[in-house]
Amino acid sequence: MSIDYTALKAELDAGHPVTDAYDADDQAAADQLNLANIEVDKLTTGQEAADATDGNEFNHASISDAQRQIWIGVLGWDTINLHAGIGLETATGMWNQGNTPNTKAALIATRTEMVSRTSQLGFGKNELTSDHVAYARAL
Repeated sequence: MSIDYTALKAELDAGHPVTDAYDADDQAAADQLNLANIEVDKLTTGQEAADATDGNEFNHASISDAQRQIWIGVLGWDTINLHAGIGLETATGMWNQGNTPNTKAALIATRTEMVSRTSQLGFGKNELTSDHVAYARAL
């Protein structure tokens, strides 16, 4: 892991985007940086979408055979953008009905993930230590 200590110092001075000021204790500040508490948009994999699809809802009478075939095709994509474009339009057209709440909720859950500030800053995943924080603060 390569750490830009100047960038880390700037982050420590600016404060965490969710929890505001970093703790004065170096270990506590490192823990704040390493905690996955920032929600970010992400693309959904075809496997995630397949796992999110409720079989009973997929086979519900309100879903046409044509829609089922389209959805099966979408599930073959490596990634599905459920934020915009055809991925969102296809999912909304099928799963934004009152009789498909399980699939709709499960698909919505695949649209985001929680990440740490450490990861967001490019310092790896939850790898900052109190020594890193102390060094950056000393600059």
